[in-house]
Amino acid sequence: MSLNSTTLLSSEEARLLLDLLFKQHYAVEVVSSHISDIENGLVSVEEEEYKRISSLYHRLQEM
Repeated sequence: MSLNSTTLLSSEEARLLLDLLFKQHYAVEVVSSHISDIENGLVSVEEEEYKRISSLYHRLQEM
């Protein structure tokens, strides 16, 4: 599946996707994988964004 900048989800589709990610516990896995990519130098982000992602990861783990 290929997505381009003009392909968007409707608000309802985006909510459904998020709901499924949370229900299946994939949200924390996605965030964890992204953190690993950052820490391994595969993805570059500003320090503040890294802190926000890390905070999100910890919040997701508590759910």
